[in-house]
Amino acid sequence: MIANAARVALAPSTKQPDEPRTPLPGAAILPRDGRVLIIRLSALGDVLFALETVAALRRERPDVSIDFLVEDRFAKLLQDHPHIDRVLVYPRRAPLRIPGSVIALRRTRYDVAIDLHGIQKSAMHVLFARAKHKVGPASPASREGATFAYNLTVPMPTPPPHRAAVGHMLLKAIGLSGVPRPASIATTEPPAEILDGLPRPRVLLHPGTSAFAAFKRWPSDRFAELARRLTSRGVGVIIGFGPGEGSLAAPALAIGSGVRTADGSQLGLAGLGGVMRRCDVVVAADTGPLHLAAAVGARCVAVFGPKDQLRYGPRGHDEIQHEVVFHDVPCRPCKRRTCASPQCVLGIEVDSVEAAVLRQIDTI
Repeated sequence: MIANAARVALAPSTKQPDEPRTPLPGAAILPRDGRVLIIRLSALGDVLFALETVAALRRERPDVSIDFLVEDRFAKLLQDHPHIDRVLVYPRRAPLRIPGSVIALRRTRYDVAIDLHGIQKSAMHVLFARAKHKVGPASPASREGATFAYNLTVPMPTPPPHRAAVGHMLLKAIGLSGVPRPASIATTEPPAEILDGLPRPRVLLHPGTSAFAAFKRWPSDRFAELARRLTSRGVGVIIGFGPGEGSLAAPALAIGSGVRTADGSQLGLAGLGGVMRRCDVVVAADTGPLHLAAAVGARCVAVFGPKDQLRYGPRGHDEIQHEVVFHDVPCRPCKRRTCASPQCVLGIEVDSVEAAVLRQIDTI
């Protein structure tokens, strides 16, 4: 018994009972405020496709932290991305730094690691990652035995889906809707001299591809003829090209008539994307800049050669639908890396590409 104890009157509580939280999609695998690692090391087009997965994940689960592992060649493209919390860099161009990058990867615990690349090199990063759930696609969307690194292997249809659709299927496998979302990408404002005074509509022609994909190139003289025809119609024409592609752009630039230049080696990918964002139509082969144009919202005319446009074509969202021009031959599509006579590209006439550009202009 406590003598002389003071009596304390407690004020009635005004606190309301906590309302039950709305269940989060995928919470059984990806808890609230969880961490996700997205892996897509290369190439440019595929990194851009992967940003659809990032956008879809961020829309449905704004609470999670998203890290993105990518090769050093494309890391700048993802800097300051609104949906990515950290960009992790695989230093392909500096092999001596690779062990350190793997050690750095293991410093973070993830709830989910998603492999959008599906090859041995990306799977090794999945294996080293400290993630509870390691998710990746089954064959044929993965190869080189990559599935050894996953504890959730997601079946893929045959024929395989579009590269971008793989990521949405992996999200669906962890309990999200899998509804596609357009990629988001930061660009820089182009220099005034590229666009000032250039008439509308504006069309950017990009004749180049990487040296690795040279057999996908539509001939430079046909790009030049297309540029000549468009300028004669009063269309503003810009010729875009990347490092080492000046000779491919030269025939189109030589027509004069006020054709402007977008030099990707000076602008960088964000700068080239900024020019494309201000254009009405972009014409390019099956190459990274084509998908950059689609990602920034330009209408595209894709001059396709050996690859299957249903798997590798530019992505259209909302009201924007792109056109793919190709010449059908018995051996197309194919998986070859080189071709002495790529008739699937050489058979595409300027008339067909010009007509596709004009149809896209009519939709503006």
